[in-house]
Amino acid sequence: MEVTYMGLLEYFQGCIPRAKDRGYILIVSLVARYSDAEKAYRKLEHDWAALNDLTGNNILFLFSTPKVKKRASFLHIPGQPAYVGGMCPFVELLDGKGVEDNRGEFEYVYYDYKKIDWKKKYAQTIGEFAAEYGIPEKDIPCLFIYDLIRDRYMIIPVRHDADIYAMIKNIVVRISEYRKKKMAIDAELERYSDIDRYYTLYRKLDDEAHKDDSAQSIAICKILQNMDLFKSLKNDIADPTVKRNLKRIGQWRRQYFDRFYNDSSDRKKYLELKEAEKNAEKMLNQIWDSMTAEIKVIETCQKKDCEDSIIYDLLAVCVKLQANPMYYLAKENNRNDYIRDMLERSNYEVLDQTRRGLALAGKEAGEVDLLIKIEGMPGTIIEALNLDSLKKEYLSRHIDKIFLYDTAGNTFNIVLVYANVVDLDGFCYRYLQYIKERDYIYQLIKVEDKIKVEDLEYSDIRIMKTFHNRNSSVTTLYHIIVKMGNKPRD
Repeated sequence: MEVTYMGLLEYFQGCIPRAKDRGYILIVSLVARYSDAEKAYRKLEHDWAALNDLTGNNILFLFSTPKVKKRASFLHIPGQPAYVGGMCPFVELLDGKGVEDNRGEFEYVYYDYKKIDWKKKYAQTIGEFAAEYGIPEKDIPCLFIYDLIRDRYMIIPVRHDADIYAMIKNIVVRISEYRKKKMAIDAELERYSDIDRYYTLYRKLDDEAHKDDSAQSIAICKILQNMDLFKSLKNDIADPTVKRNLKRIGQWRRQYFDRFYNDSSDRKKYLELKEAEKNAEKMLNQIWDSMTAEIKVIETCQKKDCEDSIIYDLLAVCVKLQANPMYYLAKENNRNDYIRDMLERSNYEVLDQTRRGLALAGKEAGEVDLLIKIEGMPGTIIEALNLDSLKKEYLSRHIDKIFLYDTAGNTFNIVLVYANVVDLDGFCYRYLQYIKERDYIYQLIKVEDKIKVEDLEYSDIRIMKTFHNRNSSVTTLYHIIVKMGNKPRD
């Protein structure tokens, strides 16, 4: 083969008309950065056969990965010899028979293969694709779903622990139902193909008739109403294409349309099928709309799942902290180090003493204790402090500190109190009264007390929540109080 390099974007756009010609409904593509693509590819390989059975001729699955240069996809250039075309070394087509023209070992057919930094090249081709379709960096990796019928697309972000096979199966099941109905309707409409062709041409000529008040438009209108007038009015038709079409539609009317139109039962059947065809299209739109709505739900659930996971894992670490004698009298920073290290072992990205936001005096950036990132973006702030009694001014500074340093507006943040107290009930009662009554940077909406976390209900750990109105959005501040040992050293 004689090949030129094709990036993912060029290849994808080359596949669109081919997939349409082969009767596919959707193209589903997994778009991922280099390291993510490697992991996703490994996770998907064991589901490959099942996925192939699922997609069938409904969905073309296009997988972007740097692992397939040995079987790169080849697209022939029209008008050139069969072996001349473009090859994308980063694409695996699943059940793409008839869409791609061939496969080959890119390493052996591309000149200067060994001189190219393919990792950099892969990053570049993913960047080009993301830029063309407006995919935010935070949403990569993602499933990119292209509707071949309506030429529209949607983006479904894929979390690192997502079951890609299950996500695709959910899409396929819905599309298959639509496909089954559409194929049944198309099969019945096949015998009315001439009628469809007649109506298509009639509508085209009718548009010409109502274009303006010219002699040609008036003549077209009269001829469509009475085909016998064609001979007497044809000289008023200046456009030779329109003239040929008027002659053709007159022939069709005599050959088969009049017979069809006069058969009321046949005409009724046709109209019923066309109505069913419209309903099938509505069904596809409803499927698309429901998928779009579910993406928003998924995003919300992901945020909620992430919130629940962080709170659960943080509480589990706090239980271990309580049980470790090394931290009975520890300083705040030492306890924070333990929390950070244990969360990192649970695969969280935790930044310690990160300089962000505004200092309390409003002059320069200050420090927050811990910042957990979610997929590279700020997720939640943990502001921790040692308290051996309710020191309102000291607590107030830490609470305000969170809101000042949270420049993006996280969904939730956390105040973590290491309470070196004897009477935890009394301390929590006074703490609750204080957070109910104090003034906040963002308006207090409500307070919840005695929050329970399943499987982690301990008498020496208490959870409260305050909800705040931040620029018309609700943000949550968790107050987690962990009873520790004796009074800490200064």
